[in-house]
Parts: sequence; structure tokens; C-alpha cells
Amino acid sequence: MAYRNGAPVRLSDIAEVIDDTENVRQAAWMNSTPAVIVNIQRQPAANIIAVVDRIKALLPQLQASLPAAVGVSILTDRTTTIRASVQDVEFELLLTIALVVMVIFLFLRTIAGTVIPSVAVHCRWSGPLASCTCSGSA
Repeated sequence: MAYRNGAPVRLSDIAEVIDDTENVRQAAWMNSTPAVIVNIQRQPAANIIAVVDRIKALLPQLQASLPAAVGVSILTDRTTTIRASVQDVEFELLLTIALVVMVIFLFLRTIAGTVIPSVAVHCRWSGPLASCTCSGSA
């Protein structure tokens, strides 16, 4: 603190002092409610779905640590379309495998000749729906 002529020099003596937010031109709302928005972005190599799932799992802990008058909610979730796209790709892969097995059956016309390639296709497919664990040489 500085003194001039025995009196303290106050900031209001030499400048205009406004008790306000740092930037009055920046604000956030969720619908019509003032809000604090936290934008979370994934790292370039991260799995976006796993990141969102971990964040959603931590939201109850965050809500518990805040006052009761403060609510925590998700404003936007871009993984909705990503999850739908992954489901579509999984369906298309399964449909493709089924069509390949059907074509093999139409050409070979034997169940035994169709089962062996279809099991091989199923066991070699390493997608998220694969539940077969096959042993043997690759």
C-alpha cells in the first residue's frame, strides 16, 4: 500500500474501479438459465466413446461435491451419432458374413462344406461382437 501526505492512496483515487466480472461480453446459458459451460475435448488418439463414458460415470461425484442449488447436466453429446454409426457398421459386417455363408452354401450345396468356412470366418473376425475363441495355427 502506498501513502501520500500521510493518507493511503486508494486505487479508486487514480483509476476507475468497477466491481464486475472480468469479461462482461462473454456469458453462457443453457436454455434460458445462466450456466458455466465446460467444453471437454478428447486427445487425438483417444477413443471418444470411452472418454464420454468415463465422464458420464464421474458426473454423480461432481454433482455430490457441488451445492444442492447447482445442477450438472450434459448440454451436447456428439457420441450419439458415433454410437449409431458403430452399430450400423456392426450390423453391416454381420449381414455381409451371413451373405458370404449363403453364397458358399449355394455354390457348394452341402452343409458340411458350408459350416467349415463359416466357422473360420466367424473365428477370424476380430470385431466387437466376436465371442468365439478359436485355437490352432494362424
